[in-house]
Amino acid sequence: MKIHATKTILLVCGLVLLTSAVARAELKVVATLSDLGWIAEQVGGDDVDVTTLCPGHQDPHYLPAKPSLTRKLKKADMLVYNGLELEVGWLPLLIKSARNRNVKAGSRGELDCSQAAEHILDVPTGQVDRSKGDIHPHGNPHYLLDPRIGVSVARLMAERMAELDPDAADRYLARAEEFAARVEARLPVWQDKVRAVADCPLIVYHQHWEYLLHWLGLENIGSIEHRPGINPSPQHVEDITRLGRRQDCVYVIAASWDNRKIANRAAERMSAPLAILPGAVGAVDEAVGYIEMFDFICDRLVAAAVAGDRLEEGQSQ
Repeated sequence: MKIHATKTILLVCGLVLLTSAVARAELKVVATLSDLGWIAEQVGGDDVDVTTLCPGHQDPHYLPAKPSLTRKLKKADMLVYNGLELEVGWLPLLIKSARNRNVKAGSRGELDCSQAAEHILDVPTGQVDRSKGDIHPHGNPHYLLDPRIGVSVARLMAERMAELDPDAADRYLARAEEFAARVEARLPVWQDKVRAVADCPLIVYHQHWEYLLHWLGLENIGSIEHRPGINPSPQHVEDITRLGRRQDCVYVIAASWDNRKIANRAAERMSAPLAILPGAVGAVDEAVGYIEMFDFICDRLVAAAVAGDRLEEGQSQ
C-alpha cells in the first residue's frame, strides 16, 4: 500500500510539474532587426523566446532570404518587424515560405512596429521609382534611431504580447515601463552631451540618420550618396567635398555597413573626420544593447565634432 501510495504521489507531482511547464510555455517571438529583438527581450523577459533574423552588422535592406530564416518563422507565435518597407526585399518571401498562420498579414501575431512612430520623416512627394534609388514610398524607415520612438515600440510590443499571452500581461506591461524609465533617464544625458557640438554641421553617407539628427538637433548639410542605396558618381562626391570644404567645421558620419572606401575618400578630401556609427544593436562590439548603442553614438559624434574643430584650427594657423 505504501509503495502504491508513493507511486500515486509521484505521478500526481509529475502531472502538476508538467501542467506548470505547459502553463509557463514561452511566447516564441521572431524579430526582423537586432534593435527590435533586443527590445522584445527586455519587454518579454523570461516569458518569451526571441529570435532575430537580421544581425546588427548586416544592412537590413539587403538581407538574403535564406531557408534557415524561413525555418525560424515556421514556429513563431509573434513576428515584430520594422515596416515602412525596410524589409520589403526579403520578409514577404520568408512569410510566404513559412506558411505560419500566426504571423501572416492581418494576424494578431504580426506586429508592424512603425505604428509606434507618430511622425514619419522624409515621406517623398511626387512619383517614386527605382531610378531615384532605394526610395521608401512611405517615408524614412530608420525611426529606431530616435530612442523616444524606441520607448513607444516597447509599449506597443507589450500590449500585443499581453493579448497573445494574457496570463503574463501584467509582467509585459511592467517591463515595458521599466525599459521606458531607463531610456527616459538617459535622454537628457545624451542631449546635453551632444549640445556642446551642435554648431558643427555634418555630412552623412546615407539618409540613415535623419531621426537621430532630428532628435538631437544636429544639422545635416548633405549626403555622400546622391541616390539612396547607389554608389555616388565621382562628380557628386566632388560636389559634396566642395560643400564640406566651405564649412568652418564639418564631419562625416557613416554606418558600419556603408562603403567605407568612398566615405573615407570624401572625408579626406574635405579634411574632415569620419565617424563610423552603429546603425543597429550589435553593429559594433560596444553597441551590445539599445541604450549602450546611443551611449556609443553620442560619444562618437562629440569626438568627431571636436576633431573637426581641431583640424580647422590647425589649417588656419
